[in-house]
Amino acid sequence: MADRCKDLPGWTFSSAGIFAEAGAPPSPLAAEALREVGIDLSDHRARPVSPALICDADLIIAMTRTHSELLAQIDPAAEGKTRTIHSYGAEKPGSDVMDPFGGGIDTYRIARDEITSALTDVILSVIRPPSS
Repeated sequence: MADRCKDLPGWTFSSAGIFAEAGAPPSPLAAEALREVGIDLSDHRARPVSPALICDADLIIAMTRTHSELLAQIDPAAEGKTRTIHSYGAEKPGSDVMDPFGGGIDTYRIARDEITSALTDVILSVIRPPSS
């Protein structure tokens, strides 16, 4: 998301994973799938989500409902500020993004494309809401 919104003043974006190993590089297949669309993950390192990150966040966007529930277990404050990525659009409002971990390159491409599409809805709904 940060790549798509880097020029928006007042917004800060970060990434953390529920099961992320601190400092781990991205999986080779994730890096390849994103490299195909011009996103370089060579400097990206994983970090686990923490109560401090949850506290500092105004909005938390999760890939799945299960992720949202786990975030609320880590810190109950997450419940009021977490939404799934598909909750912003009309196309798949109750669905989850398939976790590509353990799949092949095509699985990572599908997840990449689904997240990219859903981010457009997030941007239109939250970052650039319709003018009145």
